[in-house]
Amino acid sequence: MISLYLALLENPEDESRFIEFYNKFYSTVYLIAKDHLRTREAAEDCAQEIMLRFAKDFHNINQDFNDKRFRNYVRIVAKGISVDMYRKEKKHLENVVEDDISEFKNLSIEEFDRCDIFLLEQAVSAMPEEYRYVFYLKYFYQYSGKEISQKTGITETTVRQKCMHGMHFVRNYIKEAENNE
Repeated sequence: MISLYLALLENPEDESRFIEFYNKFYSTVYLIAKDHLRTREAAEDCAQEIMLRFAKDFHNINQDFNDKRFRNYVRIVAKGISVDMYRKEKKHLENVVEDDISEFKNLSIEEFDRCDIFLLEQAVSAMPEEYRYVFYLKYFYQYSGKEISQKTGITETTVRQKCMHGMHFVRNYIKEAENNE
């Protein structure tokens, strides 16, 4: 990947200096990104984006890499880009999840009205455990997404996703059972 960054440098003389910069700061920007993003892959993508931005403007960087103000500058830039990526990711996930959940809200009442309690109980019991706990809290105990998030320590977006997957599982289980009758 470093070869891509080197290709972006305006001055070929900056190559050795950029390699030094990369070796000194990549782990720092990666850890900052990891603090703000959900997955290791997202943090790696963010760290690469940060390095890409520095490579594009590297001709303007004349500071000593050991200078405390420059190190703080790198951290601030990394944090800003990480937060931006987190917000974009969060907004995207919320939009996707809300669209998917609205589809299930319309279908779930009809499907639950048609099935008997025994079939519903079988469907929930057959559900993978990773969805079942959140599904119970949401649909049986009527907790809000925020309350479930606080109780379980997972994000509200993840709560919505697990509820959506659980609802999808129940819907498919019921349809399959109805087709087998």
